[in-house]
Amino acid sequence: METFISRRVFIRVGAASSLGLVAGCGMILHPERRNQPPGGAIDWGIFALDTVGLLLFFISGVIAFAVDFSTGAIYLPPPMYGDDRTSSKSRSLVAVRIPREELTQRRVEEVASQHAAREVRLVAGEYRSAPLAKLDEFWPTRAKLAAIFG
Repeated sequence: METFISRRVFIRVGAASSLGLVAGCGMILHPERRNQPPGGAIDWGIFALDTVGLLLFFISGVIAFAVDFSTGAIYLPPPMYGDDRTSSKSRSLVAVRIPREELTQRRVEEVASQHAAREVRLVAGEYRSAPLAKLDEFWPTRAKLAAIFG
């Protein structure tokens, strides 16, 4: 006995399965988590949405889990990860002087790691620098760099 599926039913099932993939994919809900360090605490909300996608639409659920685990979007960001612009202005800035003869990338990483109380790595092309005459110029310069480079 042959079963025919109407075009309308086919479109509804396709739309629902696509919605299941989109709704359950942490990569789409939290694009800022893309390429964050793997591991750590799992975001149970994203895990639940991926599981719903897995139960209702098996293929799209598997794809959502694969994408979220491979990009790291299923994990909560570790503490101090990212850029917290709301509270960083309330903290005071500290001027650190490094003698010009010691001014190397490795030395700057060491000093920054010491003051940030976490590891700091400067990878060429992943940071921006600008000379400052006074430390008070930091916030306006930061806003200009963010506007230029996103």
